[in-house]
Amino acid sequence: MRLVVTLLLNAGLLGLLIAWLRVEHRRAGPGLRRWLLPALGWRLLLTAISSCWPSPDLVNNDPALTNPTKWSNWLATYFWEQPAQIWPTLQSASFHLHGQTTTFYQWSNTLFFYKILALLGMASGGILWLSGLYLSLLCFVACWRLVRTLARLFPPTSTGAALAFLAWPTVVWWTAGLTKETLVVGAGAGVAALVLPLLYGRVPARWWPAVGRVALALLLAWLMVRMRYFFALPLLGGLLALAVVRLTTRRGWLAGGSWSQVGGLLLLVAAGGAIAIRVGGEHLSLTYFSREVSANYHHGLQTSAGRPHVQYADWQPTPASLLRHAPLAAAQTLVRPWPGESAQPLYIGASLENALLVGLVWLALLAIWRGCPGQLPAPLVALLLGYCLLLAAFIGLSTPNLGTLSRYRVALLPWLLLLLLQNDYVRHGLKKIPGIGKQSGWPGC
Repeated sequence: MRLVVTLLLNAGLLGLLIAWLRVEHRRAGPGLRRWLLPALGWRLLLTAISSCWPSPDLVNNDPALTNPTKWSNWLATYFWEQPAQIWPTLQSASFHLHGQTTTFYQWSNTLFFYKILALLGMASGGILWLSGLYLSLLCFVACWRLVRTLARLFPPTSTGAALAFLAWPTVVWWTAGLTKETLVVGAGAGVAALVLPLLYGRVPARWWPAVGRVALALLLAWLMVRMRYFFALPLLGGLLALAVVRLTTRRGWLAGGSWSQVGGLLLLVAAGGAIAIRVGGEHLSLTYFSREVSANYHHGLQTSAGRPHVQYADWQPTPASLLRHAPLAAAQTLVRPWPGESAQPLYIGASLENALLVGLVWLALLAIWRGCPGQLPAPLVALLLGYCLLLAAFIGLSTPNLGTLSRYRVALLPWLLLLLLQNDYVRHGLKKIPGIGKQSGWPGC
C-alpha cells in the first residue's frame, strides 16, 4: 500500500512540476522566458553529477548520528505510521529507536536536516538521490520566483539576477542536492520573492493574497533559522527593517529621498540588533557568539593541516578580537584561495572564480564613480550589501579551511552577484554575449 501511495505521490509531484513550468513559461517576459528550461536542465545535470558523490552533510560529523540514512529512513517510517506526530517530532530533540532513547542538541542543524530528509523520504521511498532531486527542484522554484519577481519590479536587473541565482556554477553546484546550502539559499530566495512585491509592488486590492504570502514567508523564515540562524537572522531582520522603512515612506512619515531611507534602514537594523543581543538569551549573546566562532576556528585549524587555510595573528575568543579581525575575514572570504595558492583542481577553479569576483567588484566601483550603479533601490542595495559583508566576516572568522569556506559562502554569493551584475557596464557587456541579449550602444554613464 505504501508503495502505491509513493508512486501516486511522485506522479502527482511530476504533474505539478509540469503544470508549474507551463504557467511560469507563460507568465515570464520574453527576455526571461528563455532562461527557464536551460536553467532547469543545468540544475538537473549538476544534481545528477552531485548524486554520485556523498554530500558533506551526509558524512558522519556527529558521534550521536552514527548513520544518517538509518535515522532519516526510520523517521520516514515513523511519519508514515504516525502522521499526527510529524510536527511534534520535528520540534523534538529526543528519539526512541530500538528500545533506546537518544537526545540531541535542540538547535542542531544537522539533526534538523535529517528530519527534512525523513519528510522527503516519505515520497522518495528512502532513495537519497531522489530526495536530493526534490530538494534541488524546490530550491530552483524559489530562485526562479525571486528572479521573476526582480524582473517584474526592477526590469534592468533580470539578466544579472538570472545569472546569479540560476546559472552561476558554484551557486548551482552547492544547491543541487542534499546539502544544507540548498535549504538556506532556497529558503532565503523564497522569503525575498514573497516579501519584495509587498514592499515595492502595488498594494493588493484584497487582503488574503498578502496574508498568504506572509504566512509562507514565515514558514520559509523558520526553515532558514532552524538550518543556520546566524545566516538567517541578518537577512530576515534586514527585510523587516526594510518593510518598516517602506511603510513609513508610503505614509509620508519619512521623506528626503533614498539617502534618508538608507539612514533609517541602518538605524533600524542597529537598534534591532542591539535589542536582539539584549533580550535574545544565550544563543544571541556576544559571549556565546564569540565562543562558538572561536571553537569553529580552532577546529578548522586542526583539520586543515597541510591544506590551504586562513590563520589570524593575535586571535582571542572575545568580541573585541572578532571585531578587529572582521574586515580581513570578510576580504578572505571573497578572495581566497587566490590564483597560484594551490595546484589542486578544485582550488584552481575557486581561485579563478575569485579573480572574476574581484574584477566585478572593481567594475562595480567604477560604475558607482561614473554614476551608473544600476537600478536597484538604494535601501535594498544597502540591505544586501550589509548582509553580504556581515556574512562574509562571520564565515571568514569561523571557517579557516578554504575548501569549506568556498562552500559556506554560497549562502551570500548569489546576493553579492546580484549587486555586482546589475550596473550599466555589466548589463551592456552581457547584451553582447550570444544567447543572453541583443547588442546595444554603450551606456551613457
